[in-house]
Amino acid sequence: MKQLLFLFFFIISFGLQAAYAEFLNLGAAEIIMLLVVGFFALTFVVGFIFLCLYLIGRVKSAKNEK
Repeated sequence: MKQLLFLFFFIISFGLQAAYAEFLNLGAAEIIMLLVVGFFALTFVVGFIFLCLYLIGRVKSAKNEK
């Protein structure tokens, strides 16, 4: 199921980037760069959110142990 979700996200994002690139007259290399940078930015943001949630959970469990 995760693979299908990732594929769906990739297809949607590639379509959006291709439409945006047509508007700006960019080539295929620029589309790929936009996708890679966007993927890493999204991964960084999601990772930061999960890190915050993990740290909040550890603080709550530490309070319960006292």
